[in-house]
This record gives sequence, structure tokens and C-alpha cells, in this order.
Amino acid sequence: MTTTKGRRLLWLAALFVCATFVGARTAEGSLFFRLVSPTNTAITAFSLDGTITWTNAATAGVTCSVQRAVTLTGPGNWVDFVRHEATNTAVSLRVFDPATPAGMAFIPAGVFEMGDALAEGETDEVPVHTVYTDALYMDQAEVSKALWLEVRDWSKTNDYDLYLSQGDGRADNQPVHTVTWYEAVAWCNARSEREGLTPCYYTSGGAVFRVTLSASYAACDWSANGYRLPTEAEWERAARGGPAGMRFPWGETISHDQANYVASSSIDVYDINGYDGYFTNGIPPYTTPIRWFAASGYDVHDMIGNVWEWCWDYYDVYSPDYASNPVGPPSSWDGRVLRGGSWEDSAWGVRVARRQYLNPEETFGVIGFRTVRRIPE
Repeated sequence: MTTTKGRRLLWLAALFVCATFVGARTAEGSLFFRLVSPTNTAITAFSLDGTITWTNAATAGVTCSVQRAVTLTGPGNWVDFVRHEATNTAVSLRVFDPATPAGMAFIPAGVFEMGDALAEGETDEVPVHTVYTDALYMDQAEVSKALWLEVRDWSKTNDYDLYLSQGDGRADNQPVHTVTWYEAVAWCNARSEREGLTPCYYTSGGAVFRVTLSASYAACDWSANGYRLPTEAEWERAARGGPAGMRFPWGETISHDQANYVASSSIDVYDINGYDGYFTNGIPPYTTPIRWFAASGYDVHDMIGNVWEWCWDYYDVYSPDYASNPVGPPSSWDGRVLRGGSWEDSAWGVRVARRQYLNPEETFGVIGFRTVRRIPE
């Protein structure tokens, strides 16, 4: 079964009943999944579309963890992949998707703890609160200069004004930067229409959002199948990649082997880089090529560092309450949310929990974006 991602599912295991885990073999290697639950759990099915079904005796409010491994040998091979609220009935959860579009990653549905569990950041990074997000597709990398220009050139003859944008990049294979929120939104629509998908963004009059000059409003059709910006919750969920409460997507320390940021071990004790300073030399912007660093647990690259990434949400302080697919407040004087930090931020500034915001009409040379898409039902 060949997928649009160029991946072939070669083998899907029957149940490993005695070990309570299942496995799949793809052209990219083997994947194994198991459940960790406070009560008895039994996997009852593992389908070709990547869905695991299990039963358990847990009562409502108890959370199970689905763990993933790429090998069954060696220490620390199992890592948390997704958390899911358990019930005393059968539960089904898709853990991978053979039909994931090329260049995108499948982010599974589930719950996570959003915010700064280490209490070392700004006051707007707490309280930590439980959030559920639906599954979605996310760009594996930040939008590159080359892709930005391809879509922008197409848009010139299709009623868009993106040709007036400031969007630029150090090289074709590096992230586009100096993009306003409105320009990113219009670009998402142009990319959608170019590929025959339904645009997500509309004006107050219901027209497709195509003109960024003097723009002051954009509404989102969450049911559309086109490209859009991630919500802040979707962004943080993807950046965390499964493990809960970590400072960075991979753990508690950071170095230039993992991200593009300004190293300063004398300031941040969790910065273990061998020298201080920018990742690259030359002249700004000190961006690195997309996919330069290893992917997170959800197969997305450069979620921290390199360039800040626009999110859909208006900025707001956190509520302690449980939230399901939050999209932010309807308006705010503060602006739209930015996440991830950039090449000019220290280790503290590129923590997963770090938040920033900016007027959607403004931009700087450290701001880019990536897109997401809803998964067809």
C-alpha cells in the first residue's frame, strides 16, 4: 500500500498477546506500541490505518499512556507517545497514518499538560493545565523560502497581494522570515487553492481572505481541508512530541547539536553547548536549513529555535481549566501568539513553554511559520 508520503506499509503484526504490544514495519523501519495503564489493559485490534483498539477496567478520569519504540532491545527504548483518557469501554486511537501527505507529519489526538511544569519561565506560562487536541497533519519543517516563493508567484495571477510582502530567506532551503500574521494567513489560502483544497480563512464578508493590505479581520473555517496556522495548543502539543513536562522536545538540556539558538552556558545551566554564541557565522539572519536537526517524537523538525512561528490564537493568559481544542479568545489588544523562539534567543528563550505575541500587522527578521491541515473523516 503506497502512501502519498512515499512510504510503504510492508507488514502489520498480529497481536503480541503475552506482551500487550503491537508492531508495524514500514519502509522507514519498525514501530512498536504498548499501553501503560493503572488498571488491566488488553489490546484487541491494530488496523491497517494505524488505529489501536484496547479495553480496560479504568474508570472515567484515569489516563492511559501509549508508548512507542523503534526497537525492542536496549535501555530506554519505550517513550511516551500520547496520553488518552481511559474509560471502562473499548477505546480506539490512531497512532500513525499511512496516508499522511508528503512533507507533513501525523500528530495523534490526545491530552497533554500545557505550560511550564518547571515554573522557571514567565508568569504567562502557568498555570499548567490539561488540554485535548484532535489529530492533525503538520508540516515537518518551517515553510522554506523556496516554497514561499512558489506559492507567492502562483498567487500573483489569482487575486492575492502577496507579491507586496516582505517575506525573505537566507537561502531557498532555509525558512522564510519577515512575514506578518496576515501574510501567513493569505499564503495558507493561496497554497490551499493552488492544490485544489478548500481555503480556511475568510473576511468578515465571507470572501476568501486574499488581500493583506489594511487587513484587520480573518475568520477560520475549522472544517475546511486546506492549510492553516496551528493553534497555540496544537503547536505546543506537536513540539512536546509525547513526553510530559520537559523543558525541550527531547529532554531537559540543550546544545547546538539539537537546535539553532544563542548558546550561553554561563547563563542557563541546562545549556551544555561546548562554546557560547550563535550557531552559524557570517551575517544575519543566522538561520539554518529546514530539517537540519533531528525530528521530535512526532517527526517534526525545528520546533524550537531558528525562527519564531506564528499561531492562530490571539494572546491571552492561561486558565487552569481543562480545555478541548482551544482556539484562543475572539480578540485581544495584545496581538497574535508566536512560539518556539529563534536563532537570536538563549536556551531559556527557546523552551517549549515560552510564549510571545505581536501585532499581526508587524514582523521581524526572526519570524516565520509552518502550517497544519485537518485529517479527513
